[in-house]
Amino acid sequence: MFALSLLGSCADRRETEAERSTRARQMRDVSRMLDAMESPPPPGTNGLAPSAAADATSALLEPATPTQASEPYAPAVWPGGLLAVTAGVVVAGIGACLWWRRRRPRLIPTPKPSITALFATDVSVPTAEAIDLKPPEWVYEDSPYATPLLYLVPDPVDLLLPASSTSSPGDTLLEQLHRIDASPALHLVGDEHFPEIRRVGEGSASVDAWQAIVDDAGKGDSDDARLARWLAPAILALRSRDLRRPDAEALLEDAAQRTRDGMNRAADDERPHWVARAVRVELARIERLSGATRLFALRALQSRQGVDLGAEEPPVLDAWIDVQLTWAGWLLGGGAAARQAEAEALCDRLAAIGPDAVTRALRRRAEVFLQRAEGEKGAARLTSLQRAQSLLEDAYTQGGDAGTALLLARCARLRAMTLPPADAVDACSLGLTHAFLAEQDPAWRMDALECRLSIQLTYESLPGRAIQGEVAASLGRELASMEADSVGARTAMAATRLREGDFAGASALCEAAWRSGGDDTHLLNLWRDACRGWTQTADTTGHDRHALAQAVRQLAIARATL
Repeated sequence: MFALSLLGSCADRRETEAERSTRARQMRDVSRMLDAMESPPPPGTNGLAPSAAADATSALLEPATPTQASEPYAPAVWPGGLLAVTAGVVVAGIGACLWWRRRRPRLIPTPKPSITALFATDVSVPTAEAIDLKPPEWVYEDSPYATPLLYLVPDPVDLLLPASSTSSPGDTLLEQLHRIDASPALHLVGDEHFPEIRRVGEGSASVDAWQAIVDDAGKGDSDDARLARWLAPAILALRSRDLRRPDAEALLEDAAQRTRDGMNRAADDERPHWVARAVRVELARIERLSGATRLFALRALQSRQGVDLGAEEPPVLDAWIDVQLTWAGWLLGGGAAARQAEAEALCDRLAAIGPDAVTRALRRRAEVFLQRAEGEKGAARLTSLQRAQSLLEDAYTQGGDAGTALLLARCARLRAMTLPPADAVDACSLGLTHAFLAEQDPAWRMDALECRLSIQLTYESLPGRAIQGEVAASLGRELASMEADSVGARTAMAATRLREGDFAGASALCEAAWRSGGDDTHLLNLWRDACRGWTQTADTTGHDRHALAQAVRQLAIARATL
């Protein structure tokens, strides 16, 4: 109790009214305890029986009479008296401490001195004329560490623009598309207002970038917006080729919906182009089918042919020629001949529209004869090829483009493989000339290089003709640097590797061409020669017997599925 009282008294804090009342009540309790300890016990209670003690207790509860005398203290009460004295001293000390703490004067904080008086009471802001402005002195003005003028930006730079943004608001849609890649994989060919997209190589990243730009630009009624809406379904159809069937169907359905939207918004002169787009999108969806499902889908597509061809429009006729040629490629014998005859009849209708459609009709009729020659042999094959070459020469003369020149070069190579050696030389020369002309167009350059290499190999294989230096080898290396992945390019590069003695590389290219869809006899014979030459080098250093055995196994599988 003494320690608690001492700590409470030393604490430097103000007491509230409740604390003071509590403190007074505690002091009264202490005084009562001390008084009880100080008063002596009543006489006769020491050593009494319980009954006597009870009587003594009841006697204590009765009021004492004034005439009652007190007996002297017994010796046993001296310790109690000493304790009472000690308690009195403690209480007196506590009271003195409390009295001193309440009487101690409080320190009043002295206010800090103010410096307001040191300033003038009327202060005015000086104007720019009153101040002698001095230009800043540049530390690095004449220092070698100064920023060169080359890197100084005269105009403010917007740091919030994304880092990948390379277009300005004034750029047209064509400028944005052409700026994506220095070696573009996508090219616009054909009509200026309704062009088609030609894909060179893989180009998956370019397709994604084109779609992002086209989707962003397809809003509004400007020329760029109309062109973007026209290109969007074609880009989706291109992307579907790299996906599996479920994902491809979703993209093609989106392309069909966008085509329907464009058809509804198109003017009268634009509607035939959108009808042709709808036919080609549906044909792309049918190409992902197989078996009877594909044939049923073609039958359903043909049922709407009469409606689409009601008006003689060149874009619609051209799209239905694509349908007939694609359909003929999935058939054999009489079925293929019937589809080819239907395509030839559409070419006649296309040529009768006007002089602008004659060139297109000549080329499409030549494609019919080229496809017909694929299933023919001997004299019939040579007749179809000669007819196709004549049509292509007329088409290139009337309004030749790179696509027609490349088609003529391929037709000349096929004729050279059928003609006698003396006539084959002239056919190879004609083919090389037109392949070189087609190579000048970036959209057809890779295919033209492939055709040049094929014609060069055909020319050097003729009797009495020697290998012309490194022409074929350089063309093969150029195609390899461009990552040409078509069946024809891989077959031509494999032939070049085989002639150079790289049997393992030739076998790998033949297998890649077979996996890409090549299944003709020429490819399999080339693959067989590569494996045979690879076997003869079994004793050389670095020969991989396991790789050779795997290549022979794959060749056997390819021959079994031919």
